[in-house]
Amino acid sequence: MSVYKSLHRLRQYARQESELQVRKAREERDAQAARIDALRAEVQSARAAVDPDDANALAAYQSWRLRAEMNERRESARLAQRERDLEQHTRTHTDNVRKELTMEKFMELQAERALEESRRVDARKMDEIAGSRRDPEQGRSE
Repeated sequence: MSVYKSLHRLRQYARQESELQVRKAREERDAQAARIDALRAEVQSARAAVDPDDANALAAYQSWRLRAEMNERRESARLAQRERDLEQHTRTHTDNVRKELTMEKFMELQAERALEESRRVDARKMDEIAGSRRDPEQGRSE
C-alpha cells in the first residue's frame, strides 16, 4: 500500500506544479493583453494630439503610427503564443487532476477491499469459535 501512497503523493505534486504553471501562464497572458491595450490606447491618444493642419506633425505621426502598428502586431503574436501556452498548461493540469482522482479512487477501493476481507476473516474466526463451542454441547446431548 505504501507504493500506492507514494504514487499518489507524486500525482499530487504533479497536479500542484501544473496548477502553478496554469496560474503563471494566465498571468503572462493577462500582462500581454494589457500591453496590447496600452499600445492601442497610446495610438488613440496620439491621434488626438496631432494637429491636422501641420504636415510635418502628420508625417511624424504616420511614421510613429506605422511603428506602433508593427509593435502591436508583434505583441498580438506573442499574445496568441501565450494563449496556446495557457491552453497546453490547462490540458496538462486537467490530465494531472484526473490522474490524481483516479489514484484516490483506486486507493479507496483498495482500502474497502482490505476492510471487507478483514471482516470476512473475522466472520470466519467467529464461525469457527461458535462451531467449536457447539460441538461439545452437541456431543453431550446425543
